[in-house]
Amino acid sequence: MRYWIMMGCALFMGWIFIKCFDKVSVENRDYYLKRLGFTIVAIQIFLPAYTILNPDQTLSFHRSLPLHFCGLNFWLLALNCFIRNRKLFVYTFFTSLLGGFYSLLTPLLTVGDSPFVMIHYSLVHTGLFVVPIVMIRIYGMRLKSFDWLRSYLFAAVISTLMVFINGFINLFESPDGVLANYMFVSEAPHVTNPFLFPSLGWPLYIVPLHFAFLLHMLVVNMIYRAREVAPIVDKLRIWQ
Repeated sequence: MRYWIMMGCALFMGWIFIKCFDKVSVENRDYYLKRLGFTIVAIQIFLPAYTILNPDQTLSFHRSLPLHFCGLNFWLLALNCFIRNRKLFVYTFFTSLLGGFYSLLTPLLTVGDSPFVMIHYSLVHTGLFVVPIVMIRIYGMRLKSFDWLRSYLFAAVISTLMVFINGFINLFESPDGVLANYMFVSEAPHVTNPFLFPSLGWPLYIVPLHFAFLLHMLVVNMIYRAREVAPIVDKLRIWQ
């Protein structure tokens, strides 16, 4: 029941959010985008503060840092609300859309399932899905040819580096016995996913995920090209 409530609220909030920005006047767009950036920062600060103040929660460098793709992307979305950089948008567009969508579809709560954590989870992953859409609809962000491939390569480099970051963090003792597994590159996550094969063991279980990630980015790019308005470069093919 909580899952369906979360999904329903996420869809409703996302729709309201997009419609509200559609109504923002041209002269107020920069102002409201910066307000959105401050709001995202406040949302990101909330969970660490709640974890510190709540005696039933444990703040741990092994699982409380914003080093999963979704947490990192949410910070980058906040940054782009202030600098509006197209290259940064390219990275956040693909990884945020896919991360937000699958995180809502197959939620994995790494720091508990209290009501406040559930609300925070819904806000973050709904934001990941709708903020890039607003950046396209209202703020004119566009993709160049093969930006989807550049985004994948960047994500592949970051996730590979995270293997070593997890290893470094795990040199230190965890207060609750949970090892660092940011971006789930050190151990397969405990979720049901047709592209996840934990039986392959580490690191082979990561290989199908990379192929799936690349395929999903291509599909998202094709949908974007089919609906694109005023492209940066004319006559781009649908897979470019």
